[in-house]
Amino acid sequence: MEFFMYAAAFLFCIDDSPFMFGSGYKPISVLLIIVYLLFQLPKLFRLKYRRIEFFIFAFLVVCLLISFVQVTMNHYQFVGLINASETLGSGFACYLAFKLFVNECDGDDTKFTKLFLWMIRGYSIAVAVGFLEFLYVYGASSGFLSSIIHFFVERTGYITDGRIHFSFSEPSFISLHTNLLLLPAVVILKNKGLLTRYHKMIVVLFFILSLFSLSIRFYLDILVFIVAYLFLTSNSRIFFKRMFVLLLSCAAVIVLTNMIFVQNIFGLNSYHFYRMANMIENPGSAGNDTSTMIRATYTRIGFESFMDHPLIGYGLGNYHYAYVAHFNSINPADLQKAQELSNAVDDYNLHTYDMFARLASEMGLLGIAAFLLTLYFALSLRGGNFSKLMIFLVVYSQLQFDSLSLIQLYLWIALLQSKYIADLKIGYSLDNRLSETATQYFKVGSFSNLPKPEEQVGINHDHRLSIVKET
Repeated sequence: MEFFMYAAAFLFCIDDSPFMFGSGYKPISVLLIIVYLLFQLPKLFRLKYRRIEFFIFAFLVVCLLISFVQVTMNHYQFVGLINASETLGSGFACYLAFKLFVNECDGDDTKFTKLFLWMIRGYSIAVAVGFLEFLYVYGASSGFLSSIIHFFVERTGYITDGRIHFSFSEPSFISLHTNLLLLPAVVILKNKGLLTRYHKMIVVLFFILSLFSLSIRFYLDILVFIVAYLFLTSNSRIFFKRMFVLLLSCAAVIVLTNMIFVQNIFGLNSYHFYRMANMIENPGSAGNDTSTMIRATYTRIGFESFMDHPLIGYGLGNYHYAYVAHFNSINPADLQKAQELSNAVDDYNLHTYDMFARLASEMGLLGIAAFLLTLYFALSLRGGNFSKLMIFLVVYSQLQFDSLSLIQLYLWIALLQSKYIADLKIGYSLDNRLSETATQYFKVGSFSNLPKPEEQVGINHDHRLSIVKET
């Protein structure tokens, strides 16, 4: 049954399939995850759950019931609550499926390795679609190319905006996939010595094409990943070495950025290009950027509306009513500049683009309690520095996404419970790993059982060959 999970991992990067129902975040891989769950349903009742998992589930169910009462008593539309219930239900299903997968595979590292291998292979789809978009935008546009691209990308903004969308909802969502799927998979496989030349090529091509996504958030999030990796996976011996490499990398990025966005060596000509070029040349103008202003407005109203109903909020899915109540607080100049802000008063399924603002507005103190419970659960799972890195990245990702069905969130909460991830230590030098191994052998008094270097090389080589053959 693991086949369905591997197939889902292969399709993780397609999160806006034209063939899926609903709006916003609609990954086609959810269907495969649910199929896996249905086939494994009897085992679901034999799983071991922690008490806090039951408590979090019961707590969220109570929050949904409270929201139902609020909608009924205040004569709200049910659109937002229904959407929140559907996405939360989808999230629960994904979590249970991932938890089943961890339970079935724990102790067999090759199955986890296959999951990450297929995850990276799936990005070959994004690379292929991105390359076709690149040809369409900067080469020869044709209806044939457009029809192929539309099979994966519903939005057609890449045609007029001159930015590559890959197969994601919008280019700014790339960071959610890169920081929580692609880069962690690369780090794990490299740590295990299983990152082949083929997989490296996919990653390199993806990042080259991503330069043409013209997504500010993507660039910033990659920087956040690098800084988090530097501080959370380093020790005193390699910290300064990594800091030196980071400074050199930043210098290279600055030079490359200047060549692309200031000197415009590629001759780019689109709204998003000039938007980024203006921010680079005039950093103070970032506050006047339309997209940034829209998201900042939604977030501000989300937190301000917390005081309207501080205990239980407006109810799950009812951010629309908080927005309408605070609509007059928006600067009239901003309304003229961004028509989306005016149109939002008619959107009963309005999003904040920020999970923390959403919880504050829709659930009040109950939302804060739900977040703290989930965070406590994640932190209570014993793990190495890689686990801490992923917890930080998952929490950080919620600053720019407010979906209750975010696959990456439930994937990592489940994977953090596995021994495979809990025992993973990354970023340490070879000397440190050898000293740790030697210490363990000295403790048990069996240092003579330590394999010789040439024997260890043979073991690693055979292990890599077995995994490659199996996948």
